[in-house]
Amino acid sequence: MALGLRPNLPPSGAVPIFVFPSPLPLQDWAKLFMPLWENYFTDIKVLSDKPSQLKDGTPARAVEVEFVPNYDALQMRINNAPKNNGLLLLTKKDLTWVDVWLSDDKGKMGEDLKKVAYSLTFQPDREKPVNVPPDVRAFLDMFCVDIVSGDVKTIMAHFSDRLRHSGGGKASVEQWFRNDPTSPIHQDIMSCETTVTVFEPHGDKAYVDGFNLEKKKGDANGRKMPMYGQQIINEHGEWKWFGNQK
Repeated sequence: MALGLRPNLPPSGAVPIFVFPSPLPLQDWAKLFMPLWENYFTDIKVLSDKPSQLKDGTPARAVEVEFVPNYDALQMRINNAPKNNGLLLLTKKDLTWVDVWLSDDKGKMGEDLKKVAYSLTFQPDREKPVNVPPDVRAFLDMFCVDIVSGDVKTIMAHFSDRLRHSGGGKASVEQWFRNDPTSPIHQDIMSCETTVTVFEPHGDKAYVDGFNLEKKKGDANGRKMPMYGQQIINEHGEWKWFGNQK
């Protein structure tokens, strides 16, 4: 997850939306976001932090902040930047967090911008499974087996050395698996089953999306977790996670 645009992209009118797994309740948002914000911002001040809901009634959390950015839209270091106002709107489905981030350097954020964030909706029928080629299914199934094993070295063999995901490389993914308390390594996962809901092949790459049904010991129903990557690549006859890079 990252705030801001990828390097070498020109500034544009965009609404960043991030999706990631976490067992934490929405009110604990600061545990996930403050360490990240402290890398990007200074003079951070939380103006409001309260329960809210999306336009369709889905429960959410709204956090308004004031901050000074350390980087511009091209992720170049800047000095003497003006204060910005930001809105972090959070919601979740099962254990999947979805957040919308808006910011404005013109003062208090306008209601027109806020309406954009609150219009977020969960589309129905997005969990309907689709078929994938046998070699892709074998890759996903073995990845699940290795997730259950808890062997980080074996798990990381499923990731391309060229992986880039939201600005991070393979090393950052490995650190997440090893150190983050929300990673499956620290969740005592007993079984894992992958459901693919989107599959779009593009030559030696393919876009794949869906969720893993992970069960802990004594957990009959399990929990749905989003896939750990969005794109896979075939390297020397083996599929590997490639990240969300273009």
